[in-house]
Amino acid sequence: MPHRTLTHSARCRTHLLFLFISRCFGAVVLLLSQGICFAQEAADPAKKEEGVMVRMLCVQSLSTKEEETMLATKKEDGTWFEHTAVTLRTPFISEWIRLPHGTIHLTNKEEEPVRSLGSFVVPEKPKRLIVVLLPDTKKNGYQMQVIDPENLGFQKGKALIINYGKVRAAVRIGERTVTVNPGQQVVEKIDANQDGMYRLLIGHLDDNQKIVPCYDRFVSSNANTRKFILLFPDQQLGLRAMSLSEFGPFE
Repeated sequence: MPHRTLTHSARCRTHLLFLFISRCFGAVVLLLSQGICFAQEAADPAKKEEGVMVRMLCVQSLSTKEEETMLATKKEDGTWFEHTAVTLRTPFISEWIRLPHGTIHLTNKEEEPVRSLGSFVVPEKPKRLIVVLLPDTKKNGYQMQVIDPENLGFQKGKALIINYGKVRAAVRIGERTVTVNPGQQVVEKIDANQDGMYRLLIGHLDDNQKIVPCYDRFVSSNANTRKFILLFPDQQLGLRAMSLSEFGPFE
């Protein structure tokens, strides 16, 4: 069989076809490699996120305006690792923030050098924590109280009463009355009437164990919220009350 020699035009067509196939093959290889890379970087749905969900409750800000702060961890070399910014105001309940285990500082974001305004420890066991910020004017910072809602049974439809005062308090929620000693925290169920209202009466006990009221009003109930009732010392009334409702999620 005679040997055939390709013409110039045939050789050109063959060369162009080879280039086209090579480029297509290269593109396919690139897409496959990118797909493998993306698959490796994709989050594993079975892997649990580390840390604890934390919500900040600011009773009173040190500033008369909004206060820009940062939640941060202090590293061994003295520098700060910033987690998230928090804008404080009076009163204020933040969204849920995921924070790592260990000591977390609330730092002044707008001042130099960076200064800790207070700190709290995030333990490993709780799923969610509430941190109550109380102003400390002497130290120009905050005292922080960490609350584990699950441990207290503080769920929606309930009230958490904390007595920061120096006298015994009596709190009536609907038809129930509970006594709360200084420094004590109590969780009570909220029983509303048919109209979705309940009486919230707060006062301190005198020497005859009678209630001297400082707060008395009817409050509307929301079964999808839980309520903070915070009691503070007051020179004239004996106690001053702050009532705040918190919306979910709680789980």
